[in-house]
Amino acid sequence: MKPWRVLSSNVLIDRLPWLRVTEQNVRLPNGHVIERYLLADTREYSMVFALTEDGRVPLVRQYKHGPRKLVYDLPAGYLDDGEDPLAAAQRELLEETGYVVDDWRHLSSVLLDANRTSARAHLFLARGARQVAAPHLDETEDLVTQLCVPEQLLAMVRSHEIDNMATVACILLALDVLNGR
Repeated sequence: MKPWRVLSSNVLIDRLPWLRVTEQNVRLPNGHVIERYLLADTREYSMVFALTEDGRVPLVRQYKHGPRKLVYDLPAGYLDDGEDPLAAAQRELLEETGYVVDDWRHLSSVLLDANRTSARAHLFLARGARQVAAPHLDETEDLVTQLCVPEQLLAMVRSHEIDNMATVACILLALDVLNGR
């Protein structure tokens, strides 16, 4: 298999750091041409499954404008320009929940939409979380934190109460590690 050949490229929307939409004409290895193929460059983010010392996981509930509804998510946030994914995970956990952790494990960095972007969600397991401060939210955040046991999270995934792909992946990968697999 060979990569597609870009014949032409035109930026349609440039609102970086949030979004850049590019239209391309591409030739496939078999010679077929796809005109006006759309790519969307978006920001990467980090997400944390933080297990407290008493075996609970902070879960945040907030409005997300994409699906236009309240959603449950693990603490997460965009990487700042040049920021290390672990540093972003640590910063976001503290900002959104007031928790800090010393024991971190990278679970995976998953593609968000391989057809449109190379952006990734960096997923982490953090064990021994302890609350040291109140959440410190920025002006774009309005969220509520609740503590759940891992079994509750799995039930919420199965019932589709939690349906964000990265959140589901992070929960399942963390539970896999915690169960010794």
